[in-house]
Amino acid sequence: MTHRPGRPSRRTVLQTSAALGAAAALAACTGTGGGDARATTLYTAGLQDGAPANFNPLGWTASWPVGNYAVHLYETLFNFNLLTGESEPLLASGIAWDGDTGAVTLHEGTTWHDGKPLTSADVIATFGLADRNEGIAYGDIWSYVDAIEAPDDRTVVFTLNAERPQRLRLMDLLCFTYILPAHVWAEVPDAELTEHPNTEPVGSGPYTLDSYSHQDVTLALHPDYWGAEIHGKPVPQQVVHAIYEGNDAANLSFQNGDIDLSAYFLPRVNELWEERGLPVKTWQSDAPYHLPGSIPMLIINTTTGPLADARVRRALAHAIDYAKIAESAMAGMSDPAQASVILPEGAESVHFNAEAAAAGWSYDPDEAARILEQEVGAAKGDDGIYVLPDGTRLGPFKAATPQGWTDWNAALDIVATTATAAGIDVATEFSDFTEVNDNLGNGAFDMVLWYVSDVAPSSPWSRIRDLIDDRDVPPVGEMAFWNFGRFHHDAVPALLDEAATAADAAAATAAYTQLDDIIRAEAPAIPLMYRPLEFYQFSEKNWTGFPTKDDPYCAPMQGMTGIQILSKIKPAES
Repeated sequence: MTHRPGRPSRRTVLQTSAALGAAAALAACTGTGGGDARATTLYTAGLQDGAPANFNPLGWTASWPVGNYAVHLYETLFNFNLLTGESEPLLASGIAWDGDTGAVTLHEGTTWHDGKPLTSADVIATFGLADRNEGIAYGDIWSYVDAIEAPDDRTVVFTLNAERPQRLRLMDLLCFTYILPAHVWAEVPDAELTEHPNTEPVGSGPYTLDSYSHQDVTLALHPDYWGAEIHGKPVPQQVVHAIYEGNDAANLSFQNGDIDLSAYFLPRVNELWEERGLPVKTWQSDAPYHLPGSIPMLIINTTTGPLADARVRRALAHAIDYAKIAESAMAGMSDPAQASVILPEGAESVHFNAEAAAAGWSYDPDEAARILEQEVGAAKGDDGIYVLPDGTRLGPFKAATPQGWTDWNAALDIVATTATAAGIDVATEFSDFTEVNDNLGNGAFDMVLWYVSDVAPSSPWSRIRDLIDDRDVPPVGEMAFWNFGRFHHDAVPALLDEAATAADAAAATAAYTQLDDIIRAEAPAIPLMYRPLEFYQFSEKNWTGFPTKDDPYCAPMQGMTGIQILSKIKPAES
């Protein structure tokens, strides 16, 4: 399959949710009994918001476990390991590079749930679906790949774009694009590809969809899983994702031991074992308890008004109390955010420059005042808010994020309070997700707290690209999929390309540090907290053997390499 010329660039948006379910308490969907059934069923929660609507991996609203980085039903060619930063073989056994050509070899014996063989033709057909429907997210592969070919049933060859020989981005797509059965999806009309409910999914993973309702989604172990000998055979015969009306009900069920593995935001989780003695654990026993996997950012519109001035944005960065956000909004489950868009822990830490980050902004209202008064020439008005030399008042600026994202709402409340106290008038605006998302993409905002590129094979390249690369970004008023603040800096494109093609980690780090320096100097976005890709807490009442920092056999999450949990855990009494 060779890319036809002229196709516009597209953006892959991969997202997970910290679900706030809408249904009944767990007793209604599991019963309260134990016995043999409990020893063969794992109950999970926190990754499904409301009643399941569809299981379509090509759409934007797929229900669990599709669309949550999970590979229970559908599998990807490679599986990203959040701990190591490695792309581990899944459907593929490996990739061999020869210049700008990557040859992916499939494992022998890969099959679909219906028993038909999974071959390179299915891989070709999967990526070809993006040519049949413009709404499929991974269509931006054609910005980086010129051709995808299958010389035989077990080999797929990807030829990179000579102008953008971006191996990092290709590996993102190979890790996060579900491979689909050509014989099933060929029957779906082009216009319906993203809307098809797919309520009887045919995948290749270790589980099949057994049932679903407004109360739960149940998966059943596939007895003929092709990868059992290679990847391990899961122990639970069933995996049930319970759906709740909100955090409180879900967290109560978890504390009672009715939920084994939870991705809900659970404040003061340490009190469950320290004060109540419950058999509950997280990734690590001390704060921040979870492994960081994302950096929610205060994204600033750099195109208009006082916020177009980098000095004002830097002053704002010094007017935010990061420690209070970590302790209060995140309930101690985040370290205070540093002046860097690179995660200081995990796979990205090799590129984190602690000295440079320490030299950046920190909570310092006196420094905010110095910048505004000495560099900008602003003076405080009678109401305590600074006024620029031309008479423009610094605010009120609206800081938006979706209503109901409780930790994010609390973080913005702190931003508004401390910034306003420092002389920059900031007011929060919480509305529904769609409104915030649309305003963000169209550039109709002052500042928005948002997620930017979770950890992936291309990190931190992808996060920096999404923040400040203005190539292919439309003007304000048209929908953008990255660089929402429409920031521009002449040095950014070349540095990003340099980082992407660096010969070694040291060369990449040098480029990333220069890019991070630009962000520190210009403050187009301000990191507010560190957040896990998934909150991860587990109960050992019914199952044991979950990974921890002391036993890190896989990443602390249900998605991606978290599938390995299911072949490692054992019933508690076994």
